[in-house]
Amino acid sequence: MRVSEFFELDARQSELDFVDVNIERDIELYVDPCWIHTIQEPWFIEATNTIEDFFNHILNLYEHNQYEEAKELFHYSREPNEICFGLSTNAPEGTGASAAMLEKVFDNILEAQMIDNGLIERLEDIHVFVEDFGQDRLSDLVVNIIRMHLVEYTTEQCDRYEFDINEEERQLAHYWNVETHSWEECNRSPLVINGKDILLVPKAIAVKNFKYNAGQYCTHFVLSRRKEYHLTNDTGLVRREPTKKGEVIPKVYKKDIREQEIKEPGKSEKQYVREITEQDRDLIQQFRIGIAEILQDEKRTNRLSDEELEEMLDNL
Repeated sequence: MRVSEFFELDARQSELDFVDVNIERDIELYVDPCWIHTIQEPWFIEATNTIEDFFNHILNLYEHNQYEEAKELFHYSREPNEICFGLSTNAPEGTGASAAMLEKVFDNILEAQMIDNGLIERLEDIHVFVEDFGQDRLSDLVVNIIRMHLVEYTTEQCDRYEFDINEEERQLAHYWNVETHSWEECNRSPLVINGKDILLVPKAIAVKNFKYNAGQYCTHFVLSRRKEYHLTNDTGLVRREPTKKGEVIPKVYKKDIREQEIKEPGKSEKQYVREITEQDRDLIQQFRIGIAEILQDEKRTNRLSDEELEEMLDNL
């Protein structure tokens, strides 16, 4: 049963600002922090500030060698069941951002000196460079951080559509407080359906696949730069193929670079992009700057249409 059905709201997904989730079955969607950063409206700007404050606080602790204090900040993360988003059982990079898993991620970041080397400068960089940290885990962490913003959004949507608002205090979970730079208990749960806490999510930030990931970065930025390198240095990967006019033009194919530099040495894609980025930090900066353009490009965007969302919900 969808939220709209429970409240007998005669509206399709295209008429709603939130994802009209099925409260009994999770839908395979994720909260994309890059969309939160891209949309220049008050709610999204405030949520962005909260995400940045959380990450900047971790960086500040790191810079002062307070590693244990930084790791403790991950103790409050849990799988946010209240948004009714879920992961398929055969997903490759784990399920949920548990405290133990996030501590392990932080240890990996420290061990590989990813902060010192300029690889990790924003929260979503972790998804690009750190092994076993998939989009489900980043999404869960983001939801925990911005939980109070989602509470406020849910309250606003309940008022808008005249849904019954729960006035009783309920222990929902923790959220990041930008004023105190700490986790605090969230005792507000405005929407309770059949005893279950529900937080509504703006459909503008719900996606099926992230664009800010190692695959996109590798294909469109790292391999493009490596292609230039091989052409400039006339390496063994350069092919000389005649055109129809008989001209011989040197070419390098990305698939050949992948084969020689990633597959043959037995490297993972994340390991490869880490190594290349450490040699050329400008690459990741270009990706960070370019992600907003990618998201807003009709041909490259990961934004779901109302029809696509409707189909996903119908197929649950």
